[in-house]
Amino acid sequence: MGLINDVRREYSKVQWPRRKEIVAATSWVVAMSVFLGIYLGVFDIIASRLLKMLVSLFGG
Repeated sequence: MGLINDVRREYSKVQWPRRKEIVAATSWVVAMSVFLGIYLGVFDIIASRLLKMLVSLFGG
């Protein structure tokens, strides 16, 4: 029973974030994920076209 009481005591010390903080953090994560997805997508398109060009130039 000592372990359960210790867990309850520690659990009561936890400061849960407010709804406003959760929404702000989630919005930041979604925005950064979209930005990174677009960035990597554009980089992938450029890199694949560059690679195709290099292969065609050197007889691939």
